Amino acid sequence: MNPKPIEHANTPDLALALPALRRARKRAEEIAIATNTALIQVENGEVVRVQPRAQGERDVTT
Repeated sequence: MNPKPIEHANTPDLALALPALRRARKRAEEIAIATNTALIQVENGEVVRVQPRAQGERDVTT
């Protein structure tokens, strides 16, 4: 596995992947707040539901 940060990748598309994923997460949180739905994510190897809150705080339930 390559220990270098992904932002330093030689491929421009790969170098821009992390900011794109962050934008996608932010948009998913906005939609979840607007529709009162939970997000699903993996934390410490476990799949958890995350209920985003308008202030950016998250309530994690398994």
